[in-house]
Amino acid sequence: MRKSQWNEEEIESLLRQMPRVKDRRSKAAIYEQITRSKQPKRSARIVPAIVSVAAACLFVIIGGSLYSSSPENKKEQPEMSTMMKREQSAQKQQMTMQANETSVSSRVLMSGNAVVFGLPDASAQAVIPVSIPVEAQTTLNEQLEAVKGELVDLGLDAKWLEGVTITASRKNEWTVRLPSTHPVFSSGSTGEEMFLASIDETIRWLGGTSVLFFTETKKGIDLPNTGHLETIAISPKQRAYYFYTPKEGAPMLLVPSQQSFATIEKALESMQTASGAFRPSIAKEVHIASVQTQNDQLVVQFTADSSFADAASSQWMLEAILLTAKEFHFRSVTFTGGNVDHIGPYRWNEKITVPVAPNPLPVR
Repeated sequence: MRKSQWNEEEIESLLRQMPRVKDRRSKAAIYEQITRSKQPKRSARIVPAIVSVAAACLFVIIGGSLYSSSPENKKEQPEMSTMMKREQSAQKQQMTMQANETSVSSRVLMSGNAVVFGLPDASAQAVIPVSIPVEAQTTLNEQLEAVKGELVDLGLDAKWLEGVTITASRKNEWTVRLPSTHPVFSSGSTGEEMFLASIDETIRWLGGTSVLFFTETKKGIDLPNTGHLETIAISPKQRAYYFYTPKEGAPMLLVPSQQSFATIEKALESMQTASGAFRPSIAKEVHIASVQTQNDQLVVQFTADSSFADAASSQWMLEAILLTAKEFHFRSVTFTGGNVDHIGPYRWNEKITVPVAPNPLPVR
């Protein structure tokens, strides 16, 4: 045990605070007791008794202080220490998110009307759906022309849809008409793949299930590598969404997976393990405890130790999950757990309607 830090003045002050010892006998009785006593020094024991009491008090004070700060005592309260650390971490995480979330832009269009184009990036790594909010019906070329500057800034290649006319021919079938000078007729196999994938993605967002091709007024298209095509079927897919940056300095976009998944759980797992050109849209610090389905409603619960410290990535993660839920025909998603009550505009324990479209572009 460490030596007491009390000095003589502090001890004297403590003694002054001790209760006074009073003798209720009369002066005559006291005098008589003194004269008859054979031990005249007996009264001197009062002070040592008081000092003993004071010493005991000091021991309790000093001992209690030492006990409360000892490592042994700290070890006896591990649960309280863990709870305090978790609470402090959650508070710090919430403060960081609140400080950053005001500058985070959305990667989805949550309401209104939009037209969606599937466009390859300039390096032909992926076909990315981008949406243009529209107030009135306009032609495809007018819509592309309105956002051409933004598409270049994003690193997307719009030439595959330039000059193309897309119209509804009958239920779930769309007609795609190309000019004879379209670049797909003189491109290699990669160019043909990108063109067909762009048509597939665009018609998919229009709700179509088949495409009828024309070269000007002639039925079908003749591609140097693919051959003659008159129709293609738009096969149903249930896809996951990842993070992708088409070029250096461009903003991050949400891109659907090329493969289809049997369940929403499998799709969410892939969103944490994506590799190659795509980045995982669910960070390794985020853990999903459970996924529950209730008809067309999805409930995603995060574990208590999940970290959402990066406000931008966390908001885009939620938007990637919302788009993935849309692929599986869910109409809303509810987020729970995770020691947060909201991320950006998305509040916990509330039904969030799935987005209208991904990657909205402003019209100049």
